[in-house]
Amino acid sequence: MVSGALAVGIGFGSQNLISNFISGIILLIERPINQGDVIEIDGRQVTVEELGARSTIVRTLDNTHLIVPNSRLLEQPVLNWTLSDDVVRQHFRVGVAYDSPTRKVAELLKSVLAGVEAVRKEPAPLVKFADFGDSSLVFEIYYWVSIADRIDAENELRHRIAEIFAQEKIVMAFPQRDVHLETTKPLQVVI
Repeated sequence: MVSGALAVGIGFGSQNLISNFISGIILLIERPINQGDVIEIDGRQVTVEELGARSTIVRTLDNTHLIVPNSRLLEQPVLNWTLSDDVVRQHFRVGVAYDSPTRKVAELLKSVLAGVEAVRKEPAPLVKFADFGDSSLVFEIYYWVSIADRIDAENELRHRIAEIFAQEKIVMAFPQRDVHLETTKPLQVVI
């Protein structure tokens, strides 16, 4: 009876080990993930350091390492940012005040995109007048950049946008609310 329970326990324990080992063989043969690739697991971007038979070692942006069972890389969706190349599309939104000249804002944003070296010329960047927001006119900026340059490029773009808007007297939007008070009777204040 004890030996039967032990056999069942060993069977369940080895099931994960065998699953990870077979997944490792599949990963090494099919190569959907390679050493040096930037992948996203559970919303975290990591760099593949080492593919092993049972597990894969990845490095986070915080320079910590995770050991990921290989079966997890095949059973769950994994976003590979660098499978075919290292160029990715980035985007962010910019809101300006409602009295802003929309065509001028779009032209200013295009000129900022053209002036940042890390932003790829092909495919061409795009500025879109996206929405009439609650408190702002919303523009979306789309551009292509090397994955290694994406954080610095976005930072530089935001700085330059703030600078050119200040020069051109374009007001960045902020939440605003109108409050209407009924004035037909005295306002009662309670403390």
